[in-house]
Amino acid sequence: MGIKNMNHLCHHIGIFTNNPEDMILFYTEKLGFERGVKKIVPEAIMVPIFGLSSSCSLTKLTSGHMTIEVLCPEGSELKEGKGYSAGYNHWGLGVQDKEAFCNELQRRGVHIIRVENNGRYICFIKDPDGNLIELYEER
Repeated sequence: MGIKNMNHLCHHIGIFTNNPEDMILFYTEKLGFERGVKKIVPEAIMVPIFGLSSSCSLTKLTSGHMTIEVLCPEGSELKEGKGYSAGYNHWGLGVQDKEAFCNELQRRGVHIIRVENNGRYICFIKDPDGNLIELYEER
């Protein structure tokens, strides 16, 4: 089987933060994710993979087939760095009814960034650390 014939699936997204409880509350209370397992990832794993000389707490949040891993260093702080740089800048969250989902988010106090594009709207939200999430309607 060639790589073109494979069906790819995003298994999980990892988000580093200095504010794990704010992030967990946002994703559970605003977006409906379920809080799952919390564990400590040892420094011996963090250094070779992420170059972070610290153990990290990791809390898994799930919604259907989607998992978000919220990682927070133990005993040290991450450097803040937003702006225009190479690398990931947003992830997409598929929903059944984008308009109804956006209305519910607004009811929950989440600011929606709406941009009109050829007669339809592109919608983004930000989590407490400012990470962009694009909302798109699955068809």
